[in-house]
Amino acid sequence: MNSKDEVRNRFRARRRDMGAAARAAEMALLAEHLLPWLEANAPRRTVTCFLSYGAEPPTANLLARLHAAGYTIHVPICEPERQLSWTRWHPGIEMARSAVGPIDEPVGERFGPGLMEQVDVILVPAQAVDTNGERLGQGGGYYDRFISALPGPGKRPKLVSILFEHEFVAAGQIPVEPFDQRVEAVVLPSGVRNLTR
Repeated sequence: MNSKDEVRNRFRARRRDMGAAARAAEMALLAEHLLPWLEANAPRRTVTCFLSYGAEPPTANLLARLHAAGYTIHVPICEPERQLSWTRWHPGIEMARSAVGPIDEPVGERFGPGLMEQVDVILVPAQAVDTNGERLGQGGGYYDRFISALPGPGKRPKLVSILFEHEFVAAGQIPVEPFDQRVEAVVLPSGVRNLTR
């Protein structure tokens, strides 16, 4: 099997090749499945969602829809030593350049892992996920580190990735390492796939 970086670069290139219009169209279809799924799986109406960057599934409209539907939304903040904290997001929130990367992040109070006791669902970014729930991330390890420190399934928020259709692949198609954290479901333009056994 190819190295993680090679596989990741291949998926990244395909995202770029889709073009902005196709990415937006797939994301719009995906959101129509995600919102009803959240109604059934997020009883406290509290979720995390990443702020999309580059060719990732564009989350701006999704964030606005979640806010309009009454969800409390927290987004990740990149901290030194590849750690994550979280801050509340709402439309119009002040943004500032991250201290550790070339992205803008919301300005506000930062919360640690204890926040997850209030969160129903973590929308985990991914380049690809296989049918076993194995996830190929961005390569920084931020989410894997964070998730590994949380309690196990059933005692933590549900872990869900949103993907373009071609990024959900057969088991064995993604290089996996021991520290990689599985997700429990994926949301695609064609629907939700529950990956828990």
